Amino acid sequence: MAGVWLIALFQLGAATAFMLLFKFPKFMIVAFGAMIFIGTLVGTTLKARSRTIRPAPPKPVTHPALNRVFGLLIAIVSLALFSTLLFGFVMFMNSWDRWHRYEGQRFHEADFVVKRPYYQKRSKGGPDLYASGTVEGTSEWMGLRQSLQFVPHSQGELEAAIPPGTSIHVYYFPDMKGQARVQVYTDVPPAEASHRDAMKTLNYSLILLGGCGGLLLMLLQMRRLICVETEPSTVRAMAAGQR
Repeated sequence: MAGVWLIALFQLGAATAFMLLFKFPKFMIVAFGAMIFIGTLVGTTLKARSRTIRPAPPKPVTHPALNRVFGLLIAIVSLALFSTLLFGFVMFMNSWDRWHRYEGQRFHEADFVVKRPYYQKRSKGGPDLYASGTVEGTSEWMGLRQSLQFVPHSQGELEAAIPPGTSIHVYYFPDMKGQARVQVYTDVPPAEASHRDAMKTLNYSLILLGGCGGLLLMLLQMRRLICVETEPSTVRAMAAGQR
């Protein structure tokens, strides 16, 4: 029983490190940790109950090699189903959070004049790229990742790409805080772009989930029909008939 909880603790630590590395929202880290805890609790409870019931010895199947192939395919499709659910949920919630953060906020187009770009290395992930500057005479900060066509490897490369005095056309959100106030101009404003991304992620995820779920059910049904359980004497008779 203790080993199961140690495995759950390892999963929780690995998932938390992964989500912190890619800057997932904190509420998603908490939600995923709760899912691991609940899943482990339910699993240990069911396992403890099953120990009180003496299981019948498993019956052999008619096609053991084919049964193993079906088992492998079912495991692969199950992993694809879980991955689609997890990463689809993460991508959807990121877009959903950004959409509601900018939805209804007052903004207008303006120009961000770079005063100084900053290249800051991080222990995990890529470098942090941002700049200090002014928008309509007000001192502001702005992330530079979207303004670059490549990822610079030093302060010198960043300054060569975006030297002081560079003017960048942006959306300006005067009522927001931090770097969220200044967003690189695109054809679609941030709120609408995030809404489109959220709906696109939802649609693609549902299609993939439906496809994986249908394939999983088909594989389970095929294994049940082809690799049927039977009595040992029947299996020996079939094997003798094939010789």
